Amino acid sequence: MSNRYTLKNYIAISTFNPDSPHKIEVKINETKIFYKEFEKNKEYNLKIEDYFDYKGPGSNSLEVTWNGERECAKKYLKIYKVVVHDQTISSHSVMITPVKNEYIENLLSTEEGRKLYRKKILYPGHEHGWYGLYKFNFLLDKQEIKDKKQQLLISSTGIREKFIHSDATKVHPYRKAVINEDQ
Repeated sequence: MSNRYTLKNYIAISTFNPDSPHKIEVKINETKIFYKEFEKNKEYNLKIEDYFDYKGPGSNSLEVTWNGERECAKKYLKIYKVVVHDQTISSHSVMITPVKNEYIENLLSTEEGRKLYRKKILYPGHEHGWYGLYKFNFLLDKQEIKDKKQQLLISSTGIREKFIHSDATKVHPYRKAVINEDQ
């Protein structure tokens, strides 16, 4: 590709719901790159690959929205790998916003439930059982962001953003992604 900021993206996920049809939508910076509806009682393994023009350096997001007709205790969404320009974004760095439904409201009505909810939000891992929004935030070419207000806002939150380099020669070998058929 001729544009320096048109980068390849790769997401490996699987999903299952034995009781209800469900759907997944993937967006990068609010632009839909993938949407699919799934039948009930069948596991789906998805490998989503697409190029996206990030336009330039700055803050970016990759979102996976998972929703369905009915809740079920045995449903799951597993996020195995998120890769932007051959650089891994850890699946445990996801920010989760569950769909407010009867189950979540009941969970939040007890002290024990609030502790479980907080634990799942703060330490999500890669396997999820709640419908909702799964968001990965990252900075592209952090050193080239010209808007100092944006940099100050990001650093003032205390949250360490993941960063991606558009120049592959600047990527440390341990951050390079390995994509194989099993993921």
